[in-house]
Formats: sequence, structure tokens, C-alpha cells
Amino acid sequence: MLTEKEIKAYARECGFIDCGITTADDFPEYERALDRLISLFPGTENFYMPMYKRARIKERVPWAKSVIVCMRDYGKYKIPANIIGYIGRNYLFDSRVSQNPDFQAIKDFTGYLRDGGLKVRKGGLPDRLAAARAGVGRIGKNNFVYSAKAGSWVNTVTYIVGAELVPDEPAMESPCPEGCDLCIKACPTGALSSPYTVRMDYCVAYLTYGGSLPVPKELSAKMGNWIYGCDACQEACPLNRGKWKEQFALPHLGELSCILTPKGLSEMDELTYRNKIHPLFPYIPVEDMKRWHDNAKRALKFVNEQGKTKR
Repeated sequence: MLTEKEIKAYARECGFIDCGITTADDFPEYERALDRLISLFPGTENFYMPMYKRARIKERVPWAKSVIVCMRDYGKYKIPANIIGYIGRNYLFDSRVSQNPDFQAIKDFTGYLRDGGLKVRKGGLPDRLAAARAGVGRIGKNNFVYSAKAGSWVNTVTYIVGAELVPDEPAMESPCPEGCDLCIKACPTGALSSPYTVRMDYCVAYLTYGGSLPVPKELSAKMGNWIYGCDACQEACPLNRGKWKEQFALPHLGELSCILTPKGLSEMDELTYRNKIHPLFPYIPVEDMKRWHDNAKRALKFVNEQGKTKR
């Protein structure tokens, strides 16, 4: 059976910047957080209800005994200059896309755990709370998890395993400077209305990929140049200063950078969408080309109007 030391060492070998271990106990605090959001914003109940199952590990995975939490730093990648500010960085460097080197790293780590005799189930948890409970991340006021090494430019990768492992000390305290509210002020639509409180149906990221169409005019007018996703609260955060390293370029992004702009995406034909853009965002229904067109046209209008104002 693999030891905690061996697991963490191999996680670093795969390229993760941190790895921690926690128990496979349920997350009642996650359920309480969902209860609170639904009470504050009753219109979001249908959105949040499916998330409750993530908190109930024992109910879904009776054999679960421990949780391994790995932190992936995507702030190491270079963003082609002409697409900065249009698509959220997390989505540009998604490890679910096979061209991203981290795709293979995650696959290798999963295989390592199984080859080492562990029964494994990847994901399906309140990942950010798991990171805090495993001591590898702390949750900021914008609800993103923060690593001391990479700020909030990280993904949490979780593994439920069927073996008793020694848990690490949790890190539940906030990483945020006292009195700081820059993320709240930066939120374009006011979705981040107070610390740890996000109204998802107002969030720019959600509106760009999952919101009902057409987007209400009062919200659409505030979405700015974001075509898919939004980094406003993370870019405003002082904890992220100096954390984006841009050490490695990804060739496939460079090749597509001429398309991943407001003009390029607003004009793309179906063949381009299906063969080039959809494979980069495969979790979005292939039928959603119109959403891409609409988002890109809105962003292009905003960019053009900004240009006129500056002139």
C-alpha cells in the first residue's frame, strides 16, 4: 500500500505544486453554505440543488476513507497577447483538454494511485473546501481557493480513496487582508455582493456559458469584453500580484489565437467552430455556437465603443 510520503512525492513529480490529505467525512458546512445562498437568492434554487450531493461522500461512496487533494498551477502558462481579457484563464488552460500537458499529468497520477493498490474515485467533492481541509489552500472572499505559491490561479484535483491515510492539518482561516474588498468592487455585475457570497445567476462567467438566453439587458450591458468566463475578481486581488508566471507557451493556443478574439469568434463558421473551437471547450454543448456568436458580438461592440471613447 502506498504511503502518504510516496503519494505526495509522486504528485510533485507529476507537476502538482502541492498535495494534501484529509478524511472522507461529509461536508455539512457546504450544505449550510448552499442553504444560505438559496435563502438570499431564491431564484437560484434550481442551480444550487444538484450541488448538495457533493457534500455527502459517505452516501455516494460508502467505501471512502480518505481524500487526496492536489493543486495544479495554471499560472505558469503564457496567454497570447491578442486574446488577453476575453476568455477566463482557467478555461484557456483547462486540463480536461488533451493538448494541455496537465491532462496527462492528472491521468498519470490517477493511474499511479490505482497501480499502488488504492480504490479511487476522482472528483465529485466540494473541491475548494477539500483543499482547505487538507491544508493546501485557503478560501478567499471571492470564493476562490488560494495557494501560497500560485494565488488563485490554481485548480483543485481531488481523489476519494478507499484507504485510511494520515490527514494533514487544515487551513480554514481566510487568506485575505483585513478590510480588503477589492474583489467585490471589481465584480462587473455585483454577483459578488459581499464576502463569500456569489449570486451565480448574475455572475459573468455563468452568464457566458450557462445562463438562460437572451441575457437580461441590465446584466448584458455590464459584461464588458468577456466572451467566456471572467477573471475580474481574481485580477483585482492583491494576493495574486506576481503569481502569474507565464513560463510556458502552449502551441495549440497560439495557433487558435487569431480566432479567440471578439471579431474572430463573432465571424467563425460552423466548420471552424466544430473542428477548432469546440475541441478546446468540449464540455460545452456543440449546439451552442450561437451563444459564442452572441457573446463575441457583445464583446466586440464593447471593445469598439471603448476605442471610440479613448480616441
